[in-house]
Amino acid sequence: MKTWVLVALLAGAVALLLGVITQLTGGAIIISAAAWNGFAQTLILLAIGLGVLDYFNKK
Repeated sequence: MKTWVLVALLAGAVALLLGVITQLTGGAIIISAAAWNGFAQTLILLAIGLGVLDYFNKK
């Protein structure tokens, strides 16, 4: 489960970075900056949820 948390966090960080780059350049890298930031938010929330689930399953 820890692996999935790290994968989701890493993917969220990459999506956030792409969102910032897209916002600064003014263009779109596949999708708009707002979409990248929304995707990053979803991935980070998924990582938090998986981490909490893993924590309570170990207790």
